[in-house]
Amino acid sequence: MHDQTDCIVIGGGLAGLACARELVRRGRRVRVLEAAAAVGGRVATDTVDGFRIDRGFQVYLDAYPEGRRQLDVGSLKLGRFEPGALVAEGRRLRRVTDPWRRPLAAVRSLLEGTVGIADALRIARLRGEVLAAAAAGELDPDRPAAADERTTRAALEARGFSARFIARFFEPFFGGVFLERGLETAEPIFAFTFAMFALGNACLPAGGMAAIPRQIAADLPADAIEVGTPVAAVERGVVRLADGRSLTGRAVVVATDRLAALRLLPAGSLPGADAAQPRGEKGARLVAFAAERSPIGGPTLLVSADRSGPIDNLTVPSDVAAGYAPAGGALVAVSVRPDWAGDDAAAAADVVRQARGWFGSVVEQWRPLATLRIGHALPDESPAARRLRPVGARLADGVFICGDHVTSGSINGALASGRRAAEAVDASLTTG
Repeated sequence: MHDQTDCIVIGGGLAGLACARELVRRGRRVRVLEAAAAVGGRVATDTVDGFRIDRGFQVYLDAYPEGRRQLDVGSLKLGRFEPGALVAEGRRLRRVTDPWRRPLAAVRSLLEGTVGIADALRIARLRGEVLAAAAAGELDPDRPAAADERTTRAALEARGFSARFIARFFEPFFGGVFLERGLETAEPIFAFTFAMFALGNACLPAGGMAAIPRQIAADLPADAIEVGTPVAAVERGVVRLADGRSLTGRAVVVATDRLAALRLLPAGSLPGADAAQPRGEKGARLVAFAAERSPIGGPTLLVSADRSGPIDNLTVPSDVAAGYAPAGGALVAVSVRPDWAGDDAAAAADVVRQARGWFGSVVEQWRPLATLRIGHALPDESPAARRLRPVGARLADGVFICGDHVTSGSINGALASGRRAAEAVDASLTTG
């Protein structure tokens, strides 16, 4: 097979795997090269002392249209978070919930002052508009960015949301999703993500997020994937490996993150490659603990509006899905605020110190399992950065690109990008 490869896919993350599978389904011979020891890219799960730790704050939204198109969702055995979130402020935990699915809890949020009546009406109006747009097929986060795109913050302010509610809910909740508290993410990304939360649930697969790439990889021929194979450079039809070998294929798809793609491709291949117009990547940090029992006691996301410590959000994955913790234990996963300057050595102790104000002295019994840094967790999704995306998957004759930095920074975006790249490759091979 390898001496007559139709397409070489560089990168075994979600986009690369989706691309390869679509090409195989179209009868093409494919070779996937992955530098790491396993496929999955950033959608990965580590095992430490019997606990399954996802690399960073990751959830799967079961309303994702591309996920419904490409994944066998039933076999993932998804566990679902409760709609809404617990908002931590000072020493208080206040619940903000979806009034359409949890009406009594929503009334309680109003009575407790978590959500004011005016902001509740604005939320209802926003929900109605984004769901109508989704039903009409108008919410496409991968559509080329408009010149007048607004940031999420500007859009919320234009809708009249109070500064207090933006700070208490939108900043901690969507700041955690977008990995930035400034809400500089473009409005179309926010609208799509808001609709996905409204239409479905945030979920975790049994045993960890790595189940998603494993499912896609299982549909490829046994000899199609080569792990531990870093690539040094890409030219038309030629892939030069780090060990000095060269491989040839009728087409090459670069399915890495943007920074890796810039290193592999010839200069000038990608928009925004020069220093004056960089499109950056957002990092993430996660601290995982083993606990005897869950501090939350249910499948609920806790987000922090409290700036006194490092916690951005806190989840107990073992409350949500099976396989995250051994019997008799609970996994506590904490995402660290992107603007927190503390070092990794102090992270676990500082997390415990802040969480003690919410849960009491029991948190002092938490045992640190791991502190993980993810350098390229999400692409920059600000309006200016989105205008630097490539227009289409084809970069040059025989050279294509895919990844969430080409479309939108999500599992949905990665899967869609991989499929579209495969369609472009297949068309070029048919006509060429």
